[in-house]
Amino acid sequence: MKMNIDLSLDTDNDGQEERLLKDAFKQTIAAMDGSKGQIFEIYENTKADVDSTRIILKELQEETRKLQDEVDELVRQEQKEKQKLVQVSSNFSNYSEDRIRASYEAVKTVQVKLAIAKEKEYQTRRQRDRLEIRLSSMEKTLKMAETLATKLGSVIGYLTSQMSDVVTQMEIASKNKFLGIQIIKAQEDERLRVSREIHDGPAQEMVNLIYQASICERFVETRPDEAKVGLQELRRQLRTCLANVRQIIFDMRPMSLDDLGLIPALRQLVTRLSDRHVLDVELQVDGKEYKFEKHIEVTLFRIIQEALANVQRHADTDSASVRLLYSKDSLSVMVSDKGKGFDVDKQKEERKDPSGDGHFGVIGMEERAKIVGANLSIVSEPDNGTRVNIKMPYPQPR
Repeated sequence: MKMNIDLSLDTDNDGQEERLLKDAFKQTIAAMDGSKGQIFEIYENTKADVDSTRIILKELQEETRKLQDEVDELVRQEQKEKQKLVQVSSNFSNYSEDRIRASYEAVKTVQVKLAIAKEKEYQTRRQRDRLEIRLSSMEKTLKMAETLATKLGSVIGYLTSQMSDVVTQMEIASKNKFLGIQIIKAQEDERLRVSREIHDGPAQEMVNLIYQASICERFVETRPDEAKVGLQELRRQLRTCLANVRQIIFDMRPMSLDDLGLIPALRQLVTRLSDRHVLDVELQVDGKEYKFEKHIEVTLFRIIQEALANVQRHADTDSASVRLLYSKDSLSVMVSDKGKGFDVDKQKEERKDPSGDGHFGVIGMEERAKIVGANLSIVSEPDNGTRVNIKMPYPQPR
């Protein structure tokens, strides 16, 4: 992934340059980490499809065996009834007309059941064979997707490691310096740029996988028509994965945030988390909404988004709540969960250690809040959940 960070900096102001560059690095790291997780999520979804297909195939194989046993049993019954019919037919004088008719009917009934069972067995076996061919092709594609995800993960991990070292050194050099409003624009520009990189990288790789699946059609020797159908279905699923990647790219910058404002963007975020079965979030808004400037709403949205991401990654729970209260002079936001919590004081000490992971998520939220003049506090205890509180004063009276 090619990193081109274009920042318009005042050469006479070294402190501002340092702050802008540090923030750009941080945002890039966060975006790359998120991209890596999304790529592996696509791989896991493909793997889940393969696993479910294996389960279905196993059920079909078991059903086929049962039908074969049923056919064998009906064949034995048919032979038995035919023997009875031969015995009756050869001794007409010893059996009544009703007894002879019953023998004929018994043979006919068994033969009808046998014909139905054979047809059902044939259809089940045919379905099983098609599914076996499809599963074989899916497993090949899964292997290719796994290789792709591993390679991309290695590259992103390397870049993240290198950039983390740079950010750590810059943190030590300018730990207590205030970050300018211009960083917000740099962050959003960087996010849009990373979106283009993901589009040109992983999305194009998925297109290549579709092409590889098409090539596989040429090498299937047995039952070529059914194999083609299976591969075409696989190609359709991969196109769906590609559409999901592009949707993820779109989600990196919700259009509703620019067009409609903070509350619609949060509703969209909550809905998407729920639809993807990532996190069940309760959103509650009280009071009369106040329209902040665009960069402030973007900042508040990113803080809430990061807080929910932390719940997903660390809280060991599948639910959270976001509550917004528009009061007379400020907006209060609380993101809470009932997860495993953590020791706040211990985390603060860990963040002072340059050799640690830096807790970039929390640091990023604090810096964003500081930029727009908001107050951010985190309250948590082990096994007692976590609350992230944000208070954003109105820049002017209502």
